[in-house]
Amino acid sequence: MSNPALKGDEIAHQIENKPNGYLALATRAAELEREGRYIAALDLWKAAWKVAKNALNREWAKGRVNLCCTCIHRFGK
Repeated sequence: MSNPALKGDEIAHQIENKPNGYLALATRAAELEREGRYIAALDLWKAAWKVAKNALNREWAKGRVNLCCTCIHRFGK
């Protein structure tokens, strides 16, 4: 059984092994959001939404897509 709360090196290891997987896409999208780059984050969240294998991750990605759309509309980034 895998631990749902991955830490530092474990996350980096999973990203290296599956660069197009949900975790890699979501991690990079979150980084872009923190930088205020919502247009780029939006594209990655959409990709993460498509590759997500469970409903919780799909719902999370969908929510982030909606948030990015709102931020783009309000801030134009």
